[in-house]
Amino acid sequence: MKHEIEQVLTPLDILNIFIEQHKLCSPLDVEADPYAELSFNSTIDDWRDANDLLPWLPLSKFLNEEFQISVTEEEWKSVLTPSSVRTLKDVCELISKYSSKQNIQPIKLFGQECLSAAVFLTLKKYLAKRHVDVSEIRPSTLVTEYFEKYFSEMIEQTTIISNGRQLFDQLAPKRKKTGFLNYLNILDKDRYMFLTGDIKTFRDLTLKIIEVNK
Repeated sequence: MKHEIEQVLTPLDILNIFIEQHKLCSPLDVEADPYAELSFNSTIDDWRDANDLLPWLPLSKFLNEEFQISVTEEEWKSVLTPSSVRTLKDVCELISKYSSKQNIQPIKLFGQECLSAAVFLTLKKYLAKRHVDVSEIRPSTLVTEYFEKYFSEMIEQTTIISNGRQLFDQLAPKRKKTGFLNYLNILDKDRYMFLTGDIKTFRDLTLKIIEVNK
């Protein structure tokens, strides 16, 4: 078993992150294509169609925030345009070049090294940097509450910390509120809860992150 979780992201890690994000998110977006298969050779147009992505400039700002990097607009433009020519390989290599994440090392807890505590605290740190209120997150906290409030940020940071490896066997929305009017009210952010399979709590999520990184 590894005694650390690798976080020095390679271009392949980043590609796998994008693939896993597409798998989780595209079924929830009517404008996305859940059947698209992403690879290094996928063009930016292919990627945009698969995920219903933003134009290059707002997309570049989003990617800077998601990966906590500082890439200039000029550099982003060089890999995102022309979108019919540039590929995901260009994007992944650029993000990898600027990523400064450090491997997660066990921390001392009650005199013993504890990897799970280090992973839990690192995930909280990643989420906090994406403006998620982590003040109430405990190992026993239900993850579905945070998917309801911070879906995008949770998807981003859980796929990053797992290097794009599959964490969730199930991640599906379920309507909390029944009735025709609630079905039509698409602006109600409290309409859905998320079914997360065997991962119920942040403790479960932490242990799964360690498991997939063995």
